[in-house]
Amino acid sequence: MKFGKILRATVDARLPQWSEYMVDYKLLKQAINREAEAQGSRPPEEVAAGFTALLDPYVEKANTFYMDRVEDAVILLHALGQYTDQLCVGKPQPQFRCACQHSLVTLNFQLLLLQHFVALNFTAVSKILKKFEKKLGVQLRNEYIGALVELPFYRCETLGELVEETERQFNLLQQRGGEAAKAVGAPECWAASSALDSQQQQQSAQCCNSSPAELMPPPPPAIPACGQVPT
Repeated sequence: MKFGKILRATVDARLPQWSEYMVDYKLLKQAINREAEAQGSRPPEEVAAGFTALLDPYVEKANTFYMDRVEDAVILLHALGQYTDQLCVGKPQPQFRCACQHSLVTLNFQLLLLQHFVALNFTAVSKILKKFEKKLGVQLRNEYIGALVELPFYRCETLGELVEETERQFNLLQQRGGEAAKAVGAPECWAASSALDSQQQQQSAQCCNSSPAELMPPPPPAIPACGQVPT
């Protein structure tokens, strides 16, 4: 299967509501084909500049979307961290701890989706530039990728740190809950070893469908539904 079809199938399956922020590989490929049919009518520098003008808006849109989502995640994780600190002191009721854990898993799942979003877009840019050079014989890929890797969109250290922090907070609450459960002889509310791996999507849906007010007064900060674009 060709990359364009794989990209479209992946976006439709995993990131349908983020599709408008993805690089339009099909449209860019069509632009390359049109240029190839008229090849020789413009100098290479003009061809490269024209294609760059088509590609830049997609990269800028993806980069802006990425930064907005990371900013939202930083704010949410800071608020959840305050709840985590409070819940690790004293004897919190299990449902309060579980509500905060649900929110952490939801956020963790969305951050992993964002990592996938970054990888797909970068791969699309790299491949379309490779096709551009092969089809038109005009050098552009190295120069363009060299600029791309300087963007926050590519240099996503913060995203990895956020993923690690959600897992750290979750495990801290899990450990605290285990100590409390052993003290009273009660079962844990979550399975510690696999909750952030095998149950992310399930717990995310549960959190989004629950009423936070019923779980925790005050509730953990609201987490947008997975795939929902922030306003």
